[in-house]
Amino acid sequence: MMMMKCVAIGLLVMASVQNAAPQDYAASSVLGSGRWVKIAVTEEGIYRLDYSRLKELGLTDPASAVLYGNNTGQLSFMNDGTAPDDLKKIAFRAEKGIDGVFNEGDFLLFYAEGTHRWVTEPGSDGYRFVRHHYSDTAWYFITSQPGGALAIQTETPPAASPAYLSSSTDLYVRHEREDINLIRSGREWYQQVVPGIQNSIGQGLTDIITGGRIHYTIRVAARSDAETSFILRQGSETIRTITVPAVTMTDINGVYAATVTVADSILSSSGSPEFSLTFSSGGNMAATGYIDYADFNARAPLVWRNKNLFISDSRSAGTSTVTRFTVEGSPSLNIWDITNPFAPLAIQTTASSGNTVFMASTDSLRRFVAFSMAQVKQPVRSVQVPTQNLHAMMPAEMIIVTHPLFMAYAEKLAALHLADDGITSLIVTPEQVCNEFSGGVPDAVAIRNFIRMIRDRGMQSGPRLRYLLLFGDGSYENKTPPPGNSSFIPTWQSVNSTTGVLSFTSDDFYGLLDEGEGEADGFLDIGIGRLPAYDTASAGIMVRKIISYLQGSNQGSWRNTLCLVADDEDSNLHMFDAEGLAEAAATAAPPLTIEKIYLDAYRQITSVTGDSYPDASRAVDDRMAAGTLIMNYVGHGNESGLAHERVIRTGNINSWKNSSRLPLFITATCEFSRFDDVEINRTSSSITARNSAGEMVLLNPDGGGIALMSTTRVVYSAPNYTLNRAIYDYAFRTDAEGRSMKLGDIIRQAKVSSGTGMNKRNFLLLGDPALRLAWPSTGEVVTDSINGIHVSIPSDTLKALSLVTISGHLEDPGGNLMTGFNGTLEPAVFDKPGHISTLANDGGSPMTFPVDGNVLFRGKTTVTGGRFRFSFIVPLDINYSYGSGVVKYYAYDGTTDLNGSFTGITVGGFSDAVSDDSEGPQIRLFMNDTLFNDGGVTDTSPVLLALLSDRSGINATGTGIGHDIIAWLDDDISGAVVLNSLFRTDIGSHISGSLAYPLLVTGEGKHTISLRAWDNLNNPTVATLKFVVETNGTFRLSDLLAFPNPVTDGTKFTAGHNRPGTEIDITITIFSSDGRIVKVLRDNSLSDGYALPDIPWDGHDENGGRVARGLYLWRIEAVTSDGDKTSATGRFIIL
Repeated sequence: MMMMKCVAIGLLVMASVQNAAPQDYAASSVLGSGRWVKIAVTEEGIYRLDYSRLKELGLTDPASAVLYGNNTGQLSFMNDGTAPDDLKKIAFRAEKGIDGVFNEGDFLLFYAEGTHRWVTEPGSDGYRFVRHHYSDTAWYFITSQPGGALAIQTETPPAASPAYLSSSTDLYVRHEREDINLIRSGREWYQQVVPGIQNSIGQGLTDIITGGRIHYTIRVAARSDAETSFILRQGSETIRTITVPAVTMTDINGVYAATVTVADSILSSSGSPEFSLTFSSGGNMAATGYIDYADFNARAPLVWRNKNLFISDSRSAGTSTVTRFTVEGSPSLNIWDITNPFAPLAIQTTASSGNTVFMASTDSLRRFVAFSMAQVKQPVRSVQVPTQNLHAMMPAEMIIVTHPLFMAYAEKLAALHLADDGITSLIVTPEQVCNEFSGGVPDAVAIRNFIRMIRDRGMQSGPRLRYLLLFGDGSYENKTPPPGNSSFIPTWQSVNSTTGVLSFTSDDFYGLLDEGEGEADGFLDIGIGRLPAYDTASAGIMVRKIISYLQGSNQGSWRNTLCLVADDEDSNLHMFDAEGLAEAAATAAPPLTIEKIYLDAYRQITSVTGDSYPDASRAVDDRMAAGTLIMNYVGHGNESGLAHERVIRTGNINSWKNSSRLPLFITATCEFSRFDDVEINRTSSSITARNSAGEMVLLNPDGGGIALMSTTRVVYSAPNYTLNRAIYDYAFRTDAEGRSMKLGDIIRQAKVSSGTGMNKRNFLLLGDPALRLAWPSTGEVVTDSINGIHVSIPSDTLKALSLVTISGHLEDPGGNLMTGFNGTLEPAVFDKPGHISTLANDGGSPMTFPVDGNVLFRGKTTVTGGRFRFSFIVPLDINYSYGSGVVKYYAYDGTTDLNGSFTGITVGGFSDAVSDDSEGPQIRLFMNDTLFNDGGVTDTSPVLLALLSDRSGINATGTGIGHDIIAWLDDDISGAVVLNSLFRTDIGSHISGSLAYPLLVTGEGKHTISLRAWDNLNNPTVATLKFVVETNGTFRLSDLLAFPNPVTDGTKFTAGHNRPGTEIDITITIFSSDGRIVKVLRDNSLSDGYALPDIPWDGHDENGGRVARGLYLWRIEAVTSDGDKTSATGRFIIL
């Protein structure tokens, strides 16, 4: 970071729009019926399709072929009224032979354009070159429609005598090679050149008028810390030296390469002059030079050279002017007027002195092509087009643009939102959109224009479009399609590709829909998100996480937590910004618990690998494990991690296992989610996708985040703060339905309210825009009394070791008691706020910032009929001075959740109560679940489960020195982790509870985990659990157990295994001592732990009879969902 807007799950629903569409859009697409094929061309010219080829393309009646297209080149990035709409008929000529019937041996002739072209400059007779940024291939469509063909007409020659005689034309030539994008961003691509080597740039300047004036425009670039130059030559003659200024090589976000554009003219030295550019590095070995483009304009004689000759003579245009054109070299050329490429006109010609002559009215500049049948071209390939009709789609609230590879997942998401929210969705693919909105040519603008059509129709007849989901990864290289690239959904790129702070990508482009808006200018009309899937596995991961996020089983008080992580640099700027965000969040949402992880508050470690903050990094990991609604980072970063000290790296991200507690990430930093980055091998032209750290957060199958409001490029801290604070202005509100805000609405409204600067365009939502933030919003938890005294009356002080009872109720948004609410309440009671001073690790001044008070009690209790009551013992370790504490609540019932807070409590002093408790807590340790046995087998990432109880309650305040709940591996107490924040009391109890903490064990073999806890009287206990780590081991069963054994009335079978989190089919076969099968039991298990669930047996055989006394064998066979198999055998006695 820099300082300084039914299921019609779309499925291409073919239903007609019920109300009339706006006049600007066709009511239905021509692609809605019939059999279609599209053919590809790569350059301008006259093309031929033979009768036999039309048959091969699938046309049963080639005689009724009709040609369509809408290739207008690169579409305007602005909403300026120039957008094409659906396919249009294109006139062609059917050569039918002497029998006058179109059959074998006959062919069609038509004019086609490439995607790149010279276009007339408005208000002048000149041209400018427009390169297509998404495709080098244009497409034309063919179908059969009897009587529907549009034939090329023959223009009647003017009767007037010619006022102008034309024997020459304007010739426009561009030299441009798109070899390299200098900063992997933006729309500019360059040709890298070697110093001292002449690079030919005037190819195509042949047969020009000798001695005529050649106009040129040349743009070059160079990267060097000293001045460099390019030498322009015509033949061996030096025309000029183009000087390129130096750049600051160490400024990685500034000007990467300086550019210079020159324009001038020169007299041609011959009819085929040779122009070249030579880069001079000035002896600087580190200097590199680049050619962007070289444009030439000259006059060329009208001479036939056995190739298509394009004629556009600016000197011929004039009011009421008739021009006589003479083409030398052949008397029998075909001449077509291609000024209107959809309706070319055949021009009558005459032969004169071996030349072709024709007359035309030239009131305005007209364009012609001269050709012979020997030089016509053939399309390069063809593709069948299924029927589609996007123009007939009904308006919907969400559009999902997905690559076909991810269609099934897009459908699943659309169905999910329909069921959860009633949101209707249209699902389309980029190819389908481009078929109707850009003549089949890939173009991000076509997608924008389709979205605009649906938005406009929804504004007329409803429902209004609210969200856009781009389902697929993107690439700054937009021309190479998958699977050779990650360009599943095209990206909009800014023009600049030489300056880091001016070059960016933004999905906002798709949501700037009002007239006159476009590029990056305007205000967002819809909420936009992107799921950067690059294969079906990644698509499945993100959809499963979204489904899981909505499930009631994932409710918990983590939804009441905001974690702010702040960098330590720039004179405490980032910590000051984080404080401003904390204030904004606390004001907007008082029930929030705000955890602050400010790097400079931790000890910085310096080593040969650089500076680091291991304790801060661990604090982030711990918070991820415990859960947080929002993880917000402010400071420096890049696409591989956060902070110069790499507090969050890809290793951290991939280790997170918080699948049931997924936060929204907000990263006000540079490039953390640069989703469009790829690596291009310039030798092989192969493209390899690169996953940014932000994408890894989203794609972590076991945890990470549910979505990110993050950055794709370099950003500035001041507008970052403005946008981040605006996000908090909307994140904790409720919508018109009284529910929490959707992610797309939050980011859209935050951007609209944060001004017109470009910095916000660098932020995007990686996630589902129609997904609601899991902020509790369905009511409020209200405190009624403390120790039986109503809160309207001053109550007793919460003193150390005193027993406190709090009661209250739940209210809906209207203030009514929620009598139908029966669920669970998680209260957290906090001591008085405190302060922490930073350490000034990098010099400068320390900073003191406020923090929430220590937790005096964190537990669970039941809510019945909307009312609750709970008790707890205030720990001995409190701040004995008197002051205001706070109670924060979270309530849930598996369907709805709500929260609340109460600040009317006073904490301090010491109770007169006396306790004779001198024993520490009882501690039971397990791995993953309570079925684990001491010494059992785990993998490298088990979850420590600790059950604690004590009649005086468990001390989890973290206030007293050395009185934390801590755990450590293998007797290394120096590496202990603090687990206070993970402890929760059992429902309705203040004397027992549990915690779960994910471990990462690096070595195989035997290990121990130890845990120390204190009760509220500061009596300690230490417990230790032995376990064995196996990595990549074969599937096996261990610790077979039949209990009870000997058996009287029945028993239960279980066993340990080494496939936690895997679905396992279990078959238990019981044999008599002579090998006869007595009973077969079957079950299915999906356990997070390392032990199979108990499988009961009642002691009866397959026929229902009681089994006799004696020795029996039992064999257990287990098969995982991946097909791994194993078995083991045990024995038991029946008495």
